[in-house]
Amino acid sequence: MKTICFNILNGAATQLPSLHQLSDAGVGQNLMHLTPTRDTELIVCGQSQTPLPGIQRRGNGLLPNRGVSPAVLTRGLLRMFYQAGYQIEFNSFNFNVPKPQVIEQEWLSVNQHFGGVNSDCETLVTKHLLPTLTSQAERGCISVLAECGVGGTTFSTFWLRLLTGLRLSPAGSTVDKDKLASKSQILADIEQQYLAQNQQFELDAILANSLFHDDIQKAICALVRQWPSSLPLPHFAGGMMFVAPLLASRQAKHLNQAVKISTTRWVLQGDGFHVLQHFKCDDEINANATSFNVSKLECLNVYEQGVVVEGCGLGGCLVIAEILGWDEQQIIESLEQSVECHLSHFINENNLVEENLLLESNPFLKRSIA
Repeated sequence: MKTICFNILNGAATQLPSLHQLSDAGVGQNLMHLTPTRDTELIVCGQSQTPLPGIQRRGNGLLPNRGVSPAVLTRGLLRMFYQAGYQIEFNSFNFNVPKPQVIEQEWLSVNQHFGGVNSDCETLVTKHLLPTLTSQAERGCISVLAECGVGGTTFSTFWLRLLTGLRLSPAGSTVDKDKLASKSQILADIEQQYLAQNQQFELDAILANSLFHDDIQKAICALVRQWPSSLPLPHFAGGMMFVAPLLASRQAKHLNQAVKISTTRWVLQGDGFHVLQHFKCDDEINANATSFNVSKLECLNVYEQGVVVEGCGLGGCLVIAEILGWDEQQIIESLEQSVECHLSHFINENNLVEENLLLESNPFLKRSIA
């Protein structure tokens, strides 16, 4: 039986001021670091388990931009692989964010979660991430490395501007003008602080100061530096969050073998296209062909509008599905099923809340039901 190993790096750039004003991938001030944890729970269990302090869960299950979390779609694709007979292994590596609260799942042959709040990045990479991924390579598995890094595109843009000389836009998980303006100002401040001490991109200098990187970038650089040259690297399933540390590692001569990067084609419609030209000809850059406009659901259609572009390994899973032979209609149907299952939790929950409010406001009705 062929095995697909899905591995995800979770982190949040909480050192950035006002992180909640920079990204759509979260629920508010002082809560952004919970997003990667809750997304992993959503992929594994179908629902987020970690509570949001001070917030009563309501709503319709969609993001403020009318899209649906890519975690919902990644779950749908992994379940599609499982139902076709693939064995699915799931591992999360949590860099200074809470460890996901999950239970055993019949569809996952491996369901492991490492790290957590106050985890040491180097220890997590050396003791868990590196051994897990090298074992998958040695066993000949389809090994996917994804990421959920809130705020990380700010640092990725900073790195890539220095590495490529391109004046890249500060885009990420938002098209909100106010958030982009805030991100632009923070980028300018980071660049000014760094260039006051350094003339050009120096990987060791950047990794030595948390003002200039996030945990996921540091983890990728450490992983690549220690990776055995005899083994193929995993499929990097993500956009600029992986591109930046991979290009940086290659410049520092820590990365000598070819890489495979799988992302969504929406990433390539912006500055990503120009950035990816800096990879070598033997590197493999793949993007999905499946059109979300085929779907009957608006929350999928908005992906084609650039409102949501990537996250939680969605691009990598889409590319793998296409390589393994699923056609567009089959993929869309699996995504729609996952979305409808996800939204049903909120419909049922909201109905229950409304019933409870009605009972509290009408004692006679309460006695009649009893």
